[in-house]
Amino acid sequence: MFHKVVKADEVEDRAMMAFIVGGWPVLVTRDEGTLHAVINRCSHAAAQLAPDGRVRRGAVMCPLHGARFKLENGECMGAAGYKPLKVFDLRETEDGWVEVAVPEEAPGAEHLPVKPLG
Repeated sequence: MFHKVVKADEVEDRAMMAFIVGGWPVLVTRDEGTLHAVINRCSHAAAQLAPDGRVRRGAVMCPLHGARFKLENGECMGAAGYKPLKVFDLRETEDGWVEVAVPEEAPGAEHLPVKPLG
């Protein structure tokens, strides 16, 4: 099921926009003109990718340890070999909204980011 999240023209290139969609932590970003939606949780250390991570050259980088993941398929880049990020289907409506599809079931603990203390 698709959920209306943000106006497409509000997502700037390399933006790190975090949302809770149907209970799921979702990161919406634009890289080189293409919109992407991935889980806002690093598969390595469960840290939030947004707002402190970076988007560059088709990848998102975790702010905690620098793990990089491809936006198109969630695959971990480099030799680290961490599990891929969950990628969500996304579409832009005729009236300019970004809609993201998340699973109907609630996310489990393995899908939720650990928030930093302090």
